[in-house]
Amino acid sequence: MATITDVSKRAGVSRSTVSRVVAGNGYVSEAKRKAIVTAIAELGYRPNTLAQALRSNRSNMIGAVVVDVGTPYFANLIYGVQRATRAAGKALMVSSGYADQDEEARAVMELVDRSCDGIVLYLERAMRDDVVEILRNARIPIVSIGHNHCPLARGQVILNNFDGARTAMKHLLEQGHRKIVHLSGQLDFGDTKARIAGIEAALADYGMSLDDIRVVNGIFHQDFGYDATTALINEGQDFTAIFGGDDDMAAGILLALRHAGLRVPEDVSVMGFDDAFHAKHMWPPLTTMHQPVDALGEEAATLLLKLLAEPGSGPLQTTINTELVVRSSVAAPALHREDALQL
Repeated sequence: MATITDVSKRAGVSRSTVSRVVAGNGYVSEAKRKAIVTAIAELGYRPNTLAQALRSNRSNMIGAVVVDVGTPYFANLIYGVQRATRAAGKALMVSSGYADQDEEARAVMELVDRSCDGIVLYLERAMRDDVVEILRNARIPIVSIGHNHCPLARGQVILNNFDGARTAMKHLLEQGHRKIVHLSGQLDFGDTKARIAGIEAALADYGMSLDDIRVVNGIFHQDFGYDATTALINEGQDFTAIFGGDDDMAAGILLALRHAGLRVPEDVSVMGFDDAFHAKHMWPPLTTMHQPVDALGEEAATLLLKLLAEPGSGPLQTTINTELVVRSSVAAPALHREDALQL
């Protein structure tokens, strides 16, 4: 295996000059840089990252904990994190916490044990006290996405769930819907709380309250969307629109309505939230709230890199907004359309 000494001899420069080129630090003439790059390519030299970490006290490794990296939502979020870390020359290590306090604790401790320089966290549970102390002793920067469950976080990226849900509900109300069902995610999740608050605010603008609609609590999953919608139909619930807590739920809602022989949007309108990759491919294409998930991850990593470069900076905070995407799954309710035609 080629060494830095081999590279320096082949390029005709000192070891320290090679080190500066490899690390990207300090001035090196263009002629020497080209000679070093050529020597590295010819010899197949790869820097000893462990040795570099020992010398610099930096592993150049960024950690990230999300709810479930196996889902499209969090895979897209990690894509954004990697976009920022890779551009900065940092490696990325990812783990899932599965919205479970102990699993989240395990994931965080694993990243600390692997000497990550900093960690991006998307947690759904309060961090255990022992993990807080481990992070305190590690003295590494932390950035949270969404609700901040880590008291040591010096950065936070927030999705504007409140305004997003308010806009979505307002769109349904503007179309004339009053018999509305909202299928929510887990009630103890920060996203769920903010979205229900946004829905409540939109209803208040129309002189209504949550008591004037039907709210069914569940989980962010297509099976819940399907099962809850089927149950509402079977019990004879009268509704003209369903607002799903996310697009996965909306997919289940659309399927349940189709199986029940109900047309969308002629009989029932369906609203989603997220604008996931499959939203525009549903039938009919889903009206939903677009959230730039990759931007959440990229911004969180960017804040973390800033905290690493400027240890005294912070606290830092960024809010990412949502946008209504109007497609074909929402229309005025049938009676409302008939009244409009008669006018």
